[in-house]
Order: sequence, then C-alpha cells, then structure tokens
Amino acid sequence: MPRFNRIAAAAGTAAALLAIGLGTTGLIRFPADTPSGPRSFDAITVASEPDPVLPLTEAELLELLDRSPEYGALADPGRRTGCLAGLGYPASTRVLGAREVAVNGHPGIVLLLPGAATGTIVALAVAPNCSSADTGLLADTTVRRP
Repeated sequence: MPRFNRIAAAAGTAAALLAIGLGTTGLIRFPADTPSGPRSFDAITVASEPDPVLPLTEAELLELLDRSPEYGALADPGRRTGCLAGLGYPASTRVLGAREVAVNGHPGIVLLLPGAATGTIVALAVAPNCSSADTGLLADTTVRRP
C-alpha cells in the first residue's frame, strides 16, 4: 500500500504542475481582454434623490402662522422639545406653526420657528421620528414675514 500512496502522490503533483504550466502558458500567449477597474466603475450608476425642497410655497408657509399647529407625531411636547434640541434650538423656542407634509415622498412635519434675523421665519421639515439623537431633517428654508 505505501508504494501505491507514493505513486498517487507523484501523479497528483505532476498533474498539478502540468495544469499550472498550461494555464500560465495560455494566459501569456492569449491574454483575455478584461476591463480595468476604472472602466468597470464607469458602468455603475447611482440613483440619487433630487435635492430636498419644501413642498409648500412661501405663501402657504405664512398661512400656517394663522392656524393651530398640526404637529402629527410631534404632538407630545417632550418629544417636540427633544427634536428642537437636536436641531440646535433651546427648549424655550416657540413653534409658530406646524403641518404634516411629504418631502420627496418621505413623510415629514414642517415646523415654523422664529428666524435669527428680525422679520424672518425658519421652516424646517423633519421626519416624524425626530428626536434629539436624530432629527431626520428633510429640508429647510427661511422666509420673510410680511
């Protein structure tokens, strides 16, 4: 039996060396036309969403000042305060208006806040799960008060 093992090992080694030699010779003589890395990256397309835009006009945003806020998922004052904190606003910030909207197909809530400059209002569209850890800011804009 030991002799049979040696013969089998020698035959296996010879077959492996022959396969390596033939493969190497084939690749050297007949290289395949393979695309390089950068060329294959050119074929990759990435679908990107359009820039987020508030779906309300300036006039529609200003109309929210005359209505009761519709906070939707942010109706809980504690949750709303956490959302404002995540956006960088103090807990004492007064929300001037609110309404549920969709921004690029994503549900959101527009919050109207006093702007930094006199006579301005900041409109922030946030995700319904807005919190101090993750605001889910979808879009923002600043409008002038008439």
